[in-house]
Amino acid sequence: MKYTLKRKIEEPFLQSKNSIIIGVNNEFIKLTGYSKDELIGKSLYEISFMLRLNDQICIDNIENDYNCYMFTKSCETREITILCKYLEHENEKMYFFKERVNSRIENKFHVINKLLSENKVGIGIYNASNLILLTANQLYLDLLGEYYDRKEIALGKKISEFLHIWEGSKAKEVWMNVVNTGESFYGKEIKIQTKNLGIYYIDNNIIPVIEAGKVKYIISIVEDVTEKILLRKSSEKTEKIIKQQKEELDAIIENMSNSLMIFDKNGSYTTFNKSARDTFLIESINVNKIGDSLKQYRYFDVNKQLIAYENLPAKRVIKGEKLLGYRMVMKINDSVVYADVNGTPIYDNEGNFIAGILCCRDVTGKIKHEEDLLIKTQYNFLNSMIDNLDLPVLRLSYPDFKITDINQKAYNFVKGLKPEIKSISSLKGQNYTEIMPDCDKVSVLKHIRNVLEKKETSYIKYRSIVASGKEMFVQKIYQPIVGINGEITEIVVIIIDVTKEIKDKLHVEENLKMQEEFLANITHELKTPLNVIFSSSQLFELYLKNNSLGDNKDKIRKIIYSTRQNCYRLTKLISNIVDLSKIESGFFELNLSNENIVYIVEDIVQSVSEYVQSKGMRITFDTNSEEKIIACDTDKIERIILNLISNAIKFSEPGDEIYVDVFDKDGTVEISVKDNGIGIAKDCLNIIFERFKQVDKSFARNAEGSGIGLCLVKSIVELHGGKIRVESKLGKGSKFNIELPARAISNLNNIHKNRQQNSKIEMVNIEFSDIYS
Repeated sequence: MKYTLKRKIEEPFLQSKNSIIIGVNNEFIKLTGYSKDELIGKSLYEISFMLRLNDQICIDNIENDYNCYMFTKSCETREITILCKYLEHENEKMYFFKERVNSRIENKFHVINKLLSENKVGIGIYNASNLILLTANQLYLDLLGEYYDRKEIALGKKISEFLHIWEGSKAKEVWMNVVNTGESFYGKEIKIQTKNLGIYYIDNNIIPVIEAGKVKYIISIVEDVTEKILLRKSSEKTEKIIKQQKEELDAIIENMSNSLMIFDKNGSYTTFNKSARDTFLIESINVNKIGDSLKQYRYFDVNKQLIAYENLPAKRVIKGEKLLGYRMVMKINDSVVYADVNGTPIYDNEGNFIAGILCCRDVTGKIKHEEDLLIKTQYNFLNSMIDNLDLPVLRLSYPDFKITDINQKAYNFVKGLKPEIKSISSLKGQNYTEIMPDCDKVSVLKHIRNVLEKKETSYIKYRSIVASGKEMFVQKIYQPIVGINGEITEIVVIIIDVTKEIKDKLHVEENLKMQEEFLANITHELKTPLNVIFSSSQLFELYLKNNSLGDNKDKIRKIIYSTRQNCYRLTKLISNIVDLSKIESGFFELNLSNENIVYIVEDIVQSVSEYVQSKGMRITFDTNSEEKIIACDTDKIERIILNLISNAIKFSEPGDEIYVDVFDKDGTVEISVKDNGIGIAKDCLNIIFERFKQVDKSFARNAEGSGIGLCLVKSIVELHGGKIRVESKLGKGSKFNIELPARAISNLNNIHKNRQQNSKIEMVNIEFSDIYS
């Protein structure tokens, strides 16, 4: 039937062409809650989805009238009749939406609406014809699972979509019976499995609502009892486990090898296991309360003191004491039982004593076995130690100190003391104090008594002895071997060679002493030039004050010279200390370049010749080669030569001669500085290159020094890959020989090529600054 739009239509409608919405009226907008823009251009299928009709029918499939439920944008339920009208234009239709009178759920179920808003129990209302969810509170939606916990998703869906299994299920049977019979259903602790939430338990009241003699709605009131069910099942499982554990515990207590006794606060025993009944003769002597066993038993502690009734283990537990490994001895007739007792008091929640537990372990067999093994173990250990220990070990009888056994190491040690001893067997039976000359028997016995009292191994302080012609230091351990009754049966002597440790200690002490001497010397070296500088400043201040600078020019020149000389002296001292520290820490670097070593040394000699002559001495240079190119640090080589020449000047007298030679040898260059001064004593030749060492401490010298110059010279020579040695006799002069490798380098460093003459003069002034005029 064709329909023509010739009058204003007041019923909600939508107009479609080719199943696409092309128009809606305001009444339709009011009914659905959607705007015109949200509707125009949508397909009829999309509109069916928006109004949640898709689980009932698609609007495009309606031919005439169709009764159904739609849902507004705000998820309100509307019971409507949809009428389809065909328009004159091709493929155009109009769909009229007529809401049924008095059909709104919110107006029908006032009490239910109140419960819905309170959200204390889950409530869902379905239509009876196809079980579509019409409305529900949030608690009900939450029970449907994560996907359906929103109204815009769940409303309009059939109940079968919420449940994991519907067809053939008990749930379908129940719901269909309510629909068909109109009878309510109440189910307790129903197991539900949804598609999203999984398994849970509910109490479900399903109530039919009848209109016009037919079931119109189904109200489902649900309470989640999952937690209660799980708690009850957990409790039942726990009770079952506790019961099983109690049975197992009773069986364990009854059959355990240790004796177990439980008593109450009045001292009455409530439980004895089989071991306790057998050990304490419970049945034969009628033990019911603490102390009943005293009729037959006597109890002793480890000190063999009788235990009184008030100090019995059970009485101590009643007093609140915990016992752990308390050992006691029980005697009945001629039988002796050793027991380790553990005791624990039990309290209620208010801290009141309610019971005590004693657990006794029979250790009689263990005690006797330990006594049997004690001596055997000690002797086996001694024999093994003597055979295998990589230390000298001797066994001595007590108290006569006769040698009963000795290992090879000890024999070798004793033979070094007494070469006349020929074999180990000849030592056995000899008196230890006669073999060891450093042994004081009285001191050893006193030491052993201390060992027994303190119950720990200790050493007798090291002694210096001479064995096989060499001095050595040894420590001795005297360890007493004690029998069962605490008596000394023999003594084990262990000798430890501590020569290296003691010598290292003495070496450290010597180094500390050297450092102390060095610091004292450095203090003097610093104070002397500072005093001179300070005095000069005071004198200048006096001249200025008296306005007499012009009258004292000659004195001022001397003051300036003295001040400069002492500044050079401080510069040398600080430079030497810094450079030596750099060498020791690995931060001292050489600036190597290929240089003519003959020229460098000769140039130094020429630079200082005038100064040497001013001291009334002569200096000569000699070489077997006019040119020898080697890799070296020019500054450092000059510094070495100047230091050695400075030393030669210091310890020579006017009229003496200094010789500086450079000789080209196979693969090496030898530089020597020789003087005929006071020389060096033989016993000092090995220490002059050591740090802080000064040979001349008693002579009135022509110079001062810190004791680090030659040490620095040696270090710089070695950094060049060379060696330095000294030849000297006291009163005959000294000769220092430097041997450097004759090698060149490919990476040339020309840092020293254009050094100024003034720089060399400055170096000479610094190196000669500690030579007195």
